Amino acid sequence: MAQISALLIRTVTQVVTGLLQSGEIEIEQGREEEVIQFCAGELAQAGMGAQLIDSLSKALLSCEHVGELYADNERIKALITGVGEP
Repeated sequence: MAQISALLIRTVTQVVTGLLQSGEIEIEQGREEEVIQFCAGELAQAGMGAQLIDSLSKALLSCEHVGELYADNERIKALITGVGEP
């Protein structure tokens, strides 16, 4: 299994948190951390050559704890772009 970096966890956390705050994702209550870990693991396995935004979108959709994803790839890209900003 590929190593999950702190930056990858931070990126996925920021995206999931942003989507939750705006109501653009439905996650089973109390399962947010599991969704973050699942998606980070999927991205780590996809490797550096994968398209981050598309891979994250697919990971969110394939996670059993995600009921619905209303955000498109452009919205996910905007949330990823914000990683590292205060």
